[in-house]
Amino acid sequence: MINANTSRWYDSLSRELKRDGARIEKVNRRSEYWRKSNLDIVSDLVQEISETDLINLKGTYIHEPELTIDGDIMELASDKSYKISSIMDEIADEDSFTKNYFGKLEEKSQKLVPRPLARDNSLNPKVGYALSLSESSKKPLVIHNKTNKSILNCFQRNLIIVKKGVEATIIETGNNLSVFNSVTEIYLDENAKLNYLDLTGENNIFPKISHKFCDMAEKSTFNHFGLRLNTKSTRNEIELHLNGPGINTSIANVSLINKKHHFSDENVLINHNAFECKSRQVFKSVLENDSTSIVRGKIYVAPEAQKTDGYQSSRSLLLNENSKFLCKPELEIYADDVICSHGSTSSSLDRESLFYLLSRGVHRNKAKEMLITAFISEALDEIEDESIKSELSNYIDVWTSSYFHE
Repeated sequence: MINANTSRWYDSLSRELKRDGARIEKVNRRSEYWRKSNLDIVSDLVQEISETDLINLKGTYIHEPELTIDGDIMELASDKSYKISSIMDEIADEDSFTKNYFGKLEEKSQKLVPRPLARDNSLNPKVGYALSLSESSKKPLVIHNKTNKSILNCFQRNLIIVKKGVEATIIETGNNLSVFNSVTEIYLDENAKLNYLDLTGENNIFPKISHKFCDMAEKSTFNHFGLRLNTKSTRNEIELHLNGPGINTSIANVSLINKKHHFSDENVLINHNAFECKSRQVFKSVLENDSTSIVRGKIYVAPEAQKTDGYQSSRSLLLNENSKFLCKPELEIYADDVICSHGSTSSSLDRESLFYLLSRGVHRNKAKEMLITAFISEALDEIEDESIKSELSNYIDVWTSSYFHE
């Protein structure tokens, strides 16, 4: 349960963060980082879910969960081989291991981009978990987020620590409509590897913002895949700090939206701070019916980050003339021995390919689904585990056949 008390170290940190927060630029249209975004995502937005019918709003569910988060309650399916606890219990504990981590990455990630809603989260956590992984596991850790109607306008705070040499996969499912602002701070030790699949972007009928900040040590690997299925107005902010040589990272995202006035807003900043690191960003958006996808992807290369290899691709498939794709790729490079590239395109369904499939007797809706599947395949290919990739691809195929039809 949530502990109403807080520790002296958290109280001291809160005072410091609140004082420094006065200098953080607030959400507004004049900010380059919020231009064109849906400004419904603000910390005083009221979301009434007590009368909401949740039967058809459960979100993505592709595996039996190992951990279920239901409001301030965490339910474990089996004996755990990892250390996990309530973030509220941790910030109430004077001797908590989290005091060396909590808020450090959020504060660090304010340097290049103002993130006022992340600061709001640091000052007002209500639910969440602290997870420390010290042993590798081939079995993915599935965390399912349930909606608890008794909790409104909730700030969720998570902390993940992956120890030296440990490899793990986390799949996050559900959507938890009572949470509108989440922050996850991730620390990867030397040679650690984390595959993270964020599948919480289905049936989000309320505006929601999610932040993920990751600190990476030498030769560590972080692969992140995000899925947005008809999100009402979801904004995702990811910032990575590549702090040692030989780091590899991949950020991939698929947005499938065909409902009017629905938004997907993806924002990624990768800081190359060390020698010979590689990063990939692959974004695919399929849009219809006056929906919008926004992608801001930036690669920052410090002077000491020679031999950097940075790749960014943002592509959209617009299925009618009212859908919109807004992209702002950026490169900020202060080293001279690097390979960095970015590309952005918008297109419609290829008429020749569609005609070919129709001429072979394929139904028009099925042909449309096949072309959508082929279009998003590059992003799905960023998923290393073939069984997870296959299962997720099948899930998306079924979802697409239900929504993208004529």
